[in-house]
Amino acid sequence: MKRTRRDWIPFSFYDHTGMEKHLEKMAQKGWMLEELTSFGWKYREIQPQELHFSVSFDTRASEFEPEPTEEQYTFQEFCQRSGWKLAAASGQMQVFYNEEEDPLPIQTDPEMEVRMVGKLARRMVPAYLILLVLGFFVGGSWCYSLIHTPIKLLTTPGSTFMGLCWLGLFVYSVTDLITYFVWRRRALAAAQRGEFLPTRGCHKLMYVVLVVIALGLVYWFATERRPGMRFLTGGMLLAYVVIFLAVNGTKQVMKRKKAPATLNRTITICVDILLAVALVGMINKIFIQGIYNGDFSIEKQIEAPSAASDLTGVDEEKYLTTVSVEMTPFLDRREVWSRTGFDQAEELPGMEYVLVNVHVPWIYDACFRELCRDSVVDVAFPIQKEYTCVQYETIDPTPWGADEVYQFSLEGELQQTYILCWQDKLVQLKADWDLTTEQMAVAGEKLVNA
Repeated sequence: MKRTRRDWIPFSFYDHTGMEKHLEKMAQKGWMLEELTSFGWKYREIQPQELHFSVSFDTRASEFEPEPTEEQYTFQEFCQRSGWKLAAASGQMQVFYNEEEDPLPIQTDPEMEVRMVGKLARRMVPAYLILLVLGFFVGGSWCYSLIHTPIKLLTTPGSTFMGLCWLGLFVYSVTDLITYFVWRRRALAAAQRGEFLPTRGCHKLMYVVLVVIALGLVYWFATERRPGMRFLTGGMLLAYVVIFLAVNGTKQVMKRKKAPATLNRTITICVDILLAVALVGMINKIFIQGIYNGDFSIEKQIEAPSAASDLTGVDEEKYLTTVSVEMTPFLDRREVWSRTGFDQAEELPGMEYVLVNVHVPWIYDACFRELCRDSVVDVAFPIQKEYTCVQYETIDPTPWGADEVYQFSLEGELQQTYILCWQDKLVQLKADWDLTTEQMAVAGEKLVNA
């Protein structure tokens, strides 16, 4: 019975030296490369032996071709006469092995090798640049938000996952491109001396990036409190898998039917687009229906710690109180609006507040600064005016029962906006009326126990 195995190593596109060394080690362990697929490299069992491998690239070839091109056949015959046997080929990549102890290399001209890799790079670099630009903006904005708006960022598990993904891809893209261009510059100099310069890729860094992305995904699922959102996220991931399998399956079926590369590419792209549109449409429909049914909300399970009626003494039924909740291992955020109900003719004094329970002490100060900035933006933005005298002033915390209390000041005039501070809790409260000492005490007692 023939034994086989697979592995998948994210080698850099130019790192043929790393690929060759890996295949030589596998042969020493008794495994010979048999097939290159989208699901990894497939090996068959052989007697452990010392073999030499050579990886060659042909940018004129296509992964949609049903069989090797005439140029590839000619090249393979040339290699065969030199003792190099074809192990596997896929698209532009061909892998040869040689059983001789000290074989003559396939590539004898170092400048030609640099040009060969350069042609491949011209096709790969644009994709890297796209990842680099997207990673810079998305990952950079994530880092900025982590410093300046940690409450909004860290209470959304999906944002944390996406930030880690794009930041990791940005770091990898930059590192891999720099590594390639440094190798190219040195390889050209070595070629002038008639020497080959081995490549050195960044697949170990890619492993780190993939681990970070995997941990981010686990964190997303573990911290997402909304059952419906977990189902939707799982459906999105499943959709990606279905599209990947369908596209690769279509391509392989067309190749087995000996369809021309152009036809294969066209049909594969059409399957990709149609399936993506259908699955995304279905996911969006489920999402909209879930929002309508309240499947993505846990607010209905949580009551507001304090409402305007607790302070004004007005009947609670005359107010409309809504709660927005986000919870993660870093912090919990509850935003409460308590305003006049739609069925009330008379406008009643209302209030709103943001309550933040901080579980990680090192982000406490950043959360406090975010609440302070939010007040400035809320006041200045609606009237398009930049205030030069906007600040929070320290006031007596005793009526609130808090450790520290700050009141918002606009052009020297105190507003009914407060920030209440406890050891692991922050509250930004805005009221429509001047709070009495008794009302401050009631609000503080309810909020500190929330």
